Amino acid sequence: MKYILLSLCMTSIIYASEVVLIKNIMYQNQSFYKTDNFQNKQKTKSSIETFNADLFNDVINMTREMNWKMAKQYCQNLEYQGFFDWRLPTHQELENLSRVNIYYALGNYQSFDEYAKQHLDNAKAHVLSIKVHRKKSKIGSELIVKKDFLEKMPLINNQNPMGDFWVSDERDQRYAMTLDLRNAIGGWVKKTRNAYVLCVRKK
Repeated sequence: MKYILLSLCMTSIIYASEVVLIKNIMYQNQSFYKTDNFQNKQKTKSSIETFNADLFNDVINMTREMNWKMAKQYCQNLEYQGFFDWRLPTHQELENLSRVNIYYALGNYQSFDEYAKQHLDNAKAHVLSIKVHRKKSKIGSELIVKKDFLEKMPLINNQNPMGDFWVSDERDQRYAMTLDLRNAIGGWVKKTRNAYVLCVRKK
């Protein structure tokens, strides 16, 4: 009986370290750089148009940093912890990881000048206000994410200051939303650029 209980406890610890549960949403909690325990099996590879498996695997095995379309494909085809129904988070779900409120710099801007007119001053003030809430992990990540995630998050520091993560929200065919988990800002970016991806599923 003791051995059964010990085994169950150990399983719970391992499971908890690889998946975090917040508000009935399960969050992927794998390292962005280590691939030794990384499992990514394509369930529906044939159904994905113009799917380049070699390119896809090369990208996700490096840093899980990719464009929005590939990020969606990655989550949809992820087999992890015995589940197959992973997806990109909504902005509300990803904000659950943050230690502070996110400033949403939204609008119909398509250039930095348009963004600056609408949001730059407020965004700068917000970044200053949350600076003291950033935490640094042992590998140098400097983010506003909760403790459960900090150790496995990508290396984001003064040399690589942007901490953008994709969410599922779209503005139109060209733009989707990222949340910057270093500066606690959400905004629209072109789907063709790269950002980090972290998948979720309902428990």
